[in-house]
Amino acid sequence: MTLKASIADIMVANRLRGAAAAGVSAADILFAQSTDLAPEDVATLRATTRAHGLCLVLRCPKKGAVAFHGVFPAKRWADGHDAMGNRVQSGVSGIGIHPERGNIFVSDYDIMGLWVAAAGGGYRKIFCSSTVPGRQRGHWPREALETVRRLNTGLTSKLQHGAQDDFTPAPNQGHPGVSGDGRFAALREGTATYIEGMAACAAYYAQWGLYWPYDGQGRFTGAAPAPV
Repeated sequence: MTLKASIADIMVANRLRGAAAAGVSAADILFAQSTDLAPEDVATLRATTRAHGLCLVLRCPKKGAVAFHGVFPAKRWADGHDAMGNRVQSGVSGIGIHPERGNIFVSDYDIMGLWVAAAGGGYRKIFCSSTVPGRQRGHWPREALETVRRLNTGLTSKLQHGAQDDFTPAPNQGHPGVSGDGRFAALREGTATYIEGMAACAAYYAQWGLYWPYDGQGRFTGAAPAPV
C-alpha cells in the first residue's frame, strides 16, 4: 500500500519533528498539531500563563499554518486589507500574499479574550482593545499593553492585535463573530485546552465564569465594559 502525502503535509510533519528534536514536549507538539500554533509557542504560552495567573483564549490559525510559523511573519493588521479596504485573507495552509505589497504572511493567533486570576477567585477581564468604541486601533488600557507584551516575549508568531471579544465596531461596520465550526486554543494558568466548535467554546467560557459576548448564532452581542 502506498501512503500519499501533500507537500503541505510533509512540511507539517517536518516542523513537528524539528520541534521534538529541539526539546519541545510531546504534549505541546500534540497541542500544536491540533491548534496550528507553533509548538515552541505552546510551551511559551503555557509557561507565561502559569507564571502570571492568566487565562488566554485564541482563535486557531488556519489548518496547516503550524508548518510556517517562523518561516513567514504573522499576519499584521495592515495585511488584512488592500488600499481600497477590501479584505485580504490567507489561503491554503494559512499562507497569504498581499496583492499590493507582495509580502508573504502566515495566519496569526487571534485573541478572543484575556483574563487574570482574581484575588477572590475566578477571573477578571483584561480589556484588550481601544477604549473608544468603533476604533479598530487606538489607546489600550496600560494593563492590557503590558500583559500582551509579556505574552509576546519569546513567541515565534507574535500576537498582532486586540481581543475580538472586546472590540465594538462602528455603526457602519460588522463584527466577525464566531462560526459554529470555529477552532480555539485556551491557555489557562499553564493548562492547554483545544476547543472545537462555537458551542464548546461557549461552554468553556461558562465553566470558568468568563463573559461570552455572542448569541446562539455566533453574532456579537456587545463587549464587556472597558475600564475607565
